[in-house]
Amino acid sequence: MSDMSEMRGPALVRDDDLTNELRAIMAPPADPTYWGGLEQRIMARIDRARDEGRWWVLSPRAYQVGLLAAGLTLIVAGSVYLRSRAVEAHMAYETVIETPGIDTPVFARRGPLDERRATLRAATGH
Repeated sequence: MSDMSEMRGPALVRDDDLTNELRAIMAPPADPTYWGGLEQRIMARIDRARDEGRWWVLSPRAYQVGLLAAGLTLIVAGSVYLRSRAVEAHMAYETVIETPGIDTPVFARRGPLDERRATLRAATGH
């Protein structure tokens, strides 16, 4: 991979015919009456909904999706919060209990766990 040409990827080629065709497809309508008609259709729909007294109301499907998203967010946030509290409690317990007592035989004594090792031990369970 020492050759720089391998890292660049395919060469880009300019295609003016394709660019002109895409511009023609994506161009806004040239007829000025189109925009006036569009505005009239939008305003008529708003007026019709306003007359029914529900121009501001979301559809029932939008409510369902919103409630589902809010519920999932609460579940995820609650589980993350409870997990972090459990990890903190476990790490606090490990730092206090980890040292052996005086009357137990000790083959190798280690110092208190630093934060990185305690986190790794809490995350892996070892």
